[in-house]
Amino acid sequence: MSEGRAEPVWFGPSEAPLFGLLNMPEGPVRAAVVLCPPLGREYTNSYSTFAELAARLALNGLAVLRFDYRSTGDSFDRVGASEDGPGFVRDVSLAVELVRSLGASRLALVGMRIGGNFARQYCTSEPVDALVLWDPCPNGRTFLREQRLLALLASVDGASPDALDLPGLELTAEMAEEIGAVDRTTDSRGSGGNLAGDVLLLTRLGREDGPSATFDLGRAQHMEVPGQPELLDVQSPDQVVPSEGIETVATWLDKVMPRDALPVSLPAAGEVTVVSSQSSRFGGGPDGEPVAVRERAVRLGPLGLFGIETEPAVIAGSGPTCVFFSVANEHRIGPGRLWVGLSRSLAGAGLRSVRVDVNGFGDSPSRDGQGLPPVHSVLAIDDVLESARAVSPDDPGNVVLFGLCSSGYQILEAALSLSPQGVCPLNPALVFEPPEMASRGRMDARRRFCLPESGLVNAASEKQPIQWVKRRFPKLLSSVRRDLRIVGWRLRSAVGLLQNRPGERIQELAESGTDVLLICGPSEIKPFIETGLRAERTGRPGTRLKVEVLPSLQHSLLSRSDRDEVAKMIIDHVRSQFQSRGEATEPDMAGRGHRGRAGHPQRG
Repeated sequence: MSEGRAEPVWFGPSEAPLFGLLNMPEGPVRAAVVLCPPLGREYTNSYSTFAELAARLALNGLAVLRFDYRSTGDSFDRVGASEDGPGFVRDVSLAVELVRSLGASRLALVGMRIGGNFARQYCTSEPVDALVLWDPCPNGRTFLREQRLLALLASVDGASPDALDLPGLELTAEMAEEIGAVDRTTDSRGSGGNLAGDVLLLTRLGREDGPSATFDLGRAQHMEVPGQPELLDVQSPDQVVPSEGIETVATWLDKVMPRDALPVSLPAAGEVTVVSSQSSRFGGGPDGEPVAVRERAVRLGPLGLFGIETEPAVIAGSGPTCVFFSVANEHRIGPGRLWVGLSRSLAGAGLRSVRVDVNGFGDSPSRDGQGLPPVHSVLAIDDVLESARAVSPDDPGNVVLFGLCSSGYQILEAALSLSPQGVCPLNPALVFEPPEMASRGRMDARRRFCLPESGLVNAASEKQPIQWVKRRFPKLLSSVRRDLRIVGWRLRSAVGLLQNRPGERIQELAESGTDVLLICGPSEIKPFIETGLRAERTGRPGTRLKVEVLPSLQHSLLSRSDRDEVAKMIIDHVRSQFQSRGEATEPDMAGRGHRGRAGHPQRG
């Protein structure tokens, strides 16, 4: 282990284990730190921030565990009602128990937004050595109100009979009630001084309605830090890692935590087997029964791209490996954890899956070593190719590729040279200005689906009147830009100047033998139609192209209804096209004995 490479661990109840990543210092361990993340879009926006914070704290001799609460991230879903206290706070307790079991007798908690509230509530009964509350919510009810407002602004459905649907977050009625009760009764009369030996409260610059005005933290040190609006109050991929906030937390913990070494041991290698039915609405076994799912972390290719491998504990025959790629600058779980649910449900069809972070994002290293690459970097196409070679070394084409938006585009580009068994792009982003054009003045030759934005449209958008319209009527300008692009494509196509024709390319890909399931909303299908996609050819004998246009599909699949509809299409299609029909076989203790498997990637 090293500060730069987080190692996976599963812990907690066997029927619903939590997933975590542990950064260990190279030298002696002074103490342990548990990072308690936010929820929903704030969780995905802050993922890279927590990864950088963990690496930074490890440099100071601190062992750092970051984890996903049950029913979030890569953790498994809760099973039934909680019998041992509120679930989110119980998950913090399970994380603390893990690091304590490794020998860390000194402990600090760091929580951001509602994660800070969970950490604080844990400390009211189990004080720790140090506590950092980073931009916490005034209380749980305030958090839920904010999330409901975001759902309305994003046109997310909101509530259903059994769940609360929020942007990037699904809560059962029990979970929502639990969050609403956080800090409801602990106000200025609470025992804030008993939370920890040292407490740091970090709030946004100039915020007067925050937690410092809601409850008393006793001897807490209060500081204001910049960067939270740029991190949390923006849509992906526009979030910015708050370097100053990270440095503030690291410096403060370095100061307050003791420096003598502790005898901390390392956890066992990360792997877990769970009999799980948590993705039942996506489908379980052949008759809907629970499926025994095994998960482990993997490192893929020469670069060591990080992924989570999911497979059934009992493999039925052989089939291609389904590979899901991270979206934009987020990590591997997909929109609203769609990739997680699909991976575990496809195990019911006997199929193995891997969820992959593209380079520079999530827990994968950067190819150029320069930090976060552009979302549309051409290097992500190499990530798709290397992942296929790693998960199926004897036959890299024995894969089915899945991606949304930027990764939907990247899997199409890679498929032209890889010839995979299948490809499923969801709302692929084809229209963008390739980053390399700013330095080279031309588009990379590997881009055959990309439609660069018209120079005329870009130039017009910089004019002062256009900027005025953009500020006041962003949707109108977006519609005008889209219409201008379509006119531009038609004109350039008519005179033979359009370099790429993705509509024709995707038909060629299907006719070459790759099964293609293209799922789009009305706007996202237009670039294909305007560049040669012919509807009459999508169901034509001899082609393997299926196009689904969903009239109300949102681009980012923020709502549960969108994800459920897309998931059903994918599972039905994959089962009909790729479900293995072989004889069941039990794997041995080393994970071998699978019929028709070419090999495993290197395990993390």
